[in-house]
Amino acid sequence: MSFIAIIPLWLAALSLYLGSQQQVIITRALPKPLAGFSAMSLFLLGIVAFSLNYPWVSSMLAALVVFMLSLFTVTISSGYSRERTLSITGGVCLVSLIFGGASYVA
Repeated sequence: MSFIAIIPLWLAALSLYLGSQQQVIITRALPKPLAGFSAMSLFLLGIVAFSLNYPWVSSMLAALVVFMLSLFTVTISSGYSRERTLSITGGVCLVSLIFGGASYVA
């Protein structure tokens, strides 16, 4: 289940990036209030997903670490083309779902 908690945290970092005027993935940036609200909502969802396996304080720290790594990775991957950035995002989500499903079954 911890792997599935990575998805909302990654999408939260991506929504913050898409709210920036310097982003190159979409033609117009998201409005800052919408980007901030979606990032906060997804971050809280990630904390809740982590808290299914860990205590609250540990889940908050784990969510913070994964979110900081996601911010760094989204910023680095945005230097590439739009297609490559979207494929990296899809790859992260797919790998998280595969490992999350495999750890749930095992």
